[in-house]
Amino acid sequence: MLYLRRGLWLVVFVGALIGGWKFADNNSAPVSIDYLIDVSGLLPLWLALSLSFGAGAAVASLALFARLTRSSLAQRRYRKTVAALESEVHQLRNLPVAETTPVAAMPVPERVAAGEPLSAEAAH
Repeated sequence: MLYLRRGLWLVVFVGALIGGWKFADNNSAPVSIDYLIDVSGLLPLWLALSLSFGAGAAVASLALFARLTRSSLAQRRYRKTVAALESEVHQLRNLPVAETTPVAAMPVPERVAAGEPLSAEAAH
C-alpha cells in the first residue's frame, strides 16, 4: 500500500511538471504588465499568469487565516463561558435546600416584592 501511494504521488508530481512545462511552452510570448503607477518590463506570459495566480492565492490565504483566527478566538471565549456556567450549575446543585415561607403567609410588602398582585382585601 505504501508503494502504491508513493507511486501515485510520483505520477501526480510528474504530471504537474509536464503540464507546467507545456503551459510555459505554449504561453511564452513576452507581455508587459500595466500597474496603476508603473509599467513592468517584458515578462513571459506564463510567468505573469503564475505570479498573478500566486498573489491571488496569497491574498485569499490571508483572508482565510484572519477568519479562522477570529472564529477560533470566539470558540475559545464560548468554551470559557460554558465552563463558567457549568461551574455555577455545579455550585447551585450543591447548595442546601432551605425551607421557604409560602407567599400567602408573607406580609403584604414582601408579597408585592415577590411579584404577587395585590387583591382588594390585601390592600386594606
